[in-house]
Amino acid sequence: MKTSELKRKCTEIINELVQATKKAKSDEQVLNYLEFCSRFHNYSFGNRLLIWAYKPDATFVAGFRAWQKMGRYVKKGEKGIPIFAPMKIRVRKKEDWDPELELEPFDDEVAEPDDTEDDVEVITRFKVVYVFDVSQTEGDPLPETPGTLAVSGDASRLLPALESAVSEQNIQLTYVDKIAGSKKVVGRSSMGKIEILSSLDTASRFSVLVHELGHELLHGPWERAGGLSRKIKELEAEATAFVVSKHFGLETKAPTYLALYRVEEVDIMASLDRIVSTASRIIGLLGEKIKRQELKKAA
Repeated sequence: MKTSELKRKCTEIINELVQATKKAKSDEQVLNYLEFCSRFHNYSFGNRLLIWAYKPDATFVAGFRAWQKMGRYVKKGEKGIPIFAPMKIRVRKKEDWDPELELEPFDDEVAEPDDTEDDVEVITRFKVVYVFDVSQTEGDPLPETPGTLAVSGDASRLLPALESAVSEQNIQLTYVDKIAGSKKVVGRSSMGKIEILSSLDTASRFSVLVHELGHELLHGPWERAGGLSRKIKELEAEATAFVVSKHFGLETKAPTYLALYRVEEVDIMASLDRIVSTASRIIGLLGEKIKRQELKKAA
């Protein structure tokens, strides 16, 4: 197959993915889960460190009243996890502020009601609030995350070819019993190293490995250091895995995965060239490997 034909086919598969993702986003289970997650705040890096320091096994945290709204209640005797919460304060502007005379930099004068808007400014201060992990609560069950890992199809000849291709890219592949960081993580890419959960079946190993290889080929130091958002990086890697899997006759839950990441059509199309080029490259590598395997068997 010519390169142009392969890229055209990959683009067609991406268009299928766009439509399937739209459909998945309207799925009742996905909508319920997204609505549930929307009730939780996004925590800053500093607050994530505090949560880890006070309760390293925490998985899902929320405030006392937030848990009540979801039909769950903090167990008696449980201690909250302290984090910082921002609050907006209106204070008088200090036009002639002198840093040498300012002995109490956080002792701002609170603006009086009769101050004009020109006399005041809004600043951010922080107060300590407490959150509780789901393990510290009881009550209504939490909604399950819609399954995103299930892969169907025969990958028995594909996986060895992919493993060989990964090795030739000077990427170290390791199968592990557990990946540090989260119970739900099944694969991880870290610039020249890939870890895959050893408990996965052959088809799932293949899909996850293509996803992580996609990260390796698409996302260098600049992209990982903040050049691309996490959503875009996951979109590109998962879409690449979807194209490759689809090309070889495997079915994945990529549409549901991308729906949970709130991926929009514009996001997919904006990354189209990168996804198609990377998927085509992986398909080409696998095609060569499989052909060699078949010739070796026939000899």
